[in-house]
Amino acid sequence: MTQISAYAVSLVVPIYNAGTFLPRCLHSIRQQSLQNIQIICVDDGSTDNSAKLLSEAAAADKRFTIITQENRGLSEARNRGLEEVKGKYVFFLDADDYLHPQALEIFYNVAEKSQAPVVISDCFLRLGKDKQKKQTYDSSNVSYKLCCHPLEDLYSHRFVSAVVWNKLYRTDTLQNLKFIKGIYFEDWPFTACLFAALDKFALIHEKLYVYNTTSPSIVRSDFSVKKIQDYITGIHYVHRYLMQQNKQNEWQIIRKKRITTSMKMILSKISKSQNNKDELEKYFLQEYAKLKQENLVYFSELSLKSQLRLLRIMWHQR
Repeated sequence: MTQISAYAVSLVVPIYNAGTFLPRCLHSIRQQSLQNIQIICVDDGSTDNSAKLLSEAAAADKRFTIITQENRGLSEARNRGLEEVKGKYVFFLDADDYLHPQALEIFYNVAEKSQAPVVISDCFLRLGKDKQKKQTYDSSNVSYKLCCHPLEDLYSHRFVSAVVWNKLYRTDTLQNLKFIKGIYFEDWPFTACLFAALDKFALIHEKLYVYNTTSPSIVRSDFSVKKIQDYITGIHYVHRYLMQQNKQNEWQIIRKKRITTSMKMILSKISKSQNNKDELEKYFLQEYAKLKQENLVYFSELSLKSQLRLLRIMWHQR
């Protein structure tokens, strides 16, 4: 990742077989009111018509940079895109989602005005549930809130989640960060490590990012041992990273606020599983015992519902 700020914003778009939704995504990029943007599209081994759509977009707009690689997963697609960034700021956009026409201009103006290293769009839209996505804003006069306790605010605010795609990042804040290769749920370790190093971020309430709830999603797909493994991998990664940075206090916050959320999500998914529940329970208990022994998770910090689900699993697997 270079330090040259040839663009106001570099947009990183990972693509894998997104042909159904990609035209709308690319159209929303081309329609951005902020013109000085670099558009980095990483085709992660698509086998549908995504490559053709990207080629047509690049032919029509010289701001597009198209990178093609063998299928390596979302993390490596994003990491590859980061290598080409030349903008002062970076924004991640998933290929099945799209942006309000003024999104990047508003993000950029707030970042410049607030001097915050990260700007977050508070209320992102979900398809078909809000008609305000066509609202026109005074992009030079958008209000924002400075949040000066980044980790607490990241995990406690209802609309501020650990995903990477509703946030604008100053490029120099990402110099030492990469997405973990080959795992599901790669967003939260990335944001946890980043926000542990921040002293503030700016929060805006405009609805700028449209999240596609109709697209196939890792979160909504069947749960598996692999997904439990990847949650655990993320926990170890964040702990190791923060200990190397001598950020014990930040780890305590993440353990109490984010790790407990990971446990809650795992236990919820296991409880709802139909076909492989016994396998999931056995594997989770094994990994939970290790985490507990390493003091990376505490039973007392889990929610009551999570505690009860865990006790049921222990009883079932006794």
